[in-house]
Amino acid sequence: MKQKHLLPAVALAVASLLSCQSPQTPQADTLVLNEICGKEFPNNEWVEIFNPTADTVDLRGYYLLKVDEDGIDHLIHRFKSGRLAPGEVLVVSSLEDQMRSRLSRKKELGVELVNPHDETIDDFYRDDEVGEGRGHPENGSYARIPNGSGQWTITDAATRGERNPDEIAEMDSDLLELEMEE
Repeated sequence: MKQKHLLPAVALAVASLLSCQSPQTPQADTLVLNEICGKEFPNNEWVEIFNPTADTVDLRGYYLLKVDEDGIDHLIHRFKSGRLAPGEVLVVSSLEDQMRSRLSRKKELGVELVNPHDETIDDFYRDDEVGEGRGHPENGSYARIPNGSGQWTITDAATRGERNPDEIAEMDSDLLELEMEE
């Protein structure tokens, strides 16, 4: 008799646990850093932001910070206006004079995306995400793979303003170390 009541209780417990899991899709106000490139070619650094949500996000008041190797914050860009539709990317670039602080592909680097309430909603710290001292090669980048949701990786071909690949391409780690020494 007790076993009859045990099965519904176990089923209810499993259902409760499954409902507590975090959703696959981020909340509507969650933009993500998607790709970062330091010195793609002379005087061209950029940060790509992706909207993985189902809602258009008003960018007014959001900003990007660079955290340098000494832990000092530098404003990269503050959005005064703009909207980012679902599934779209936005590139903030030094080529368009949108960046107040430069990004290195060789030095320790941190980038934070901050909402209008001064809360960091996403960040990238190179040494934590891809390994200490590992920079991307010329014309490469640090990118989330798959697009907008995956882990950070080093790419040998940046995809500025485009969808990141669904799979990680293999890179020659000797090449990365050689480029870092140059």
